[in-house]
Amino acid sequence: MATREWKDGVISKTMRHMGTIPDSHKSDRPPTGTCWILLDGDLDANWIESMNSVMDDNRLLTLPSNERIPLKPHMKMIFEIRDLNYAT
Repeated sequence: MATREWKDGVISKTMRHMGTIPDSHKSDRPPTGTCWILLDGDLDANWIESMNSVMDDNRLLTLPSNERIPLKPHMKMIFEIRDLNYAT
């Protein structure tokens, strides 16, 4: 039975948790306490579309529940992929 109820996944839980960690550096100094999210696997068009707002100037993960989780300055993401078929 599909209820369309939102349930957190790994990325939303991780980003929400990392967002509670305060930034520990000033803009004129190198970052300390940087938190990394490493995403390893194939990209598909639907998945990368949902990550667009994280990778643009907004730096927000917008969930289907309309919650927005900011990617703060101490949070960094790395995408390790096999090919760039869906990159634009």
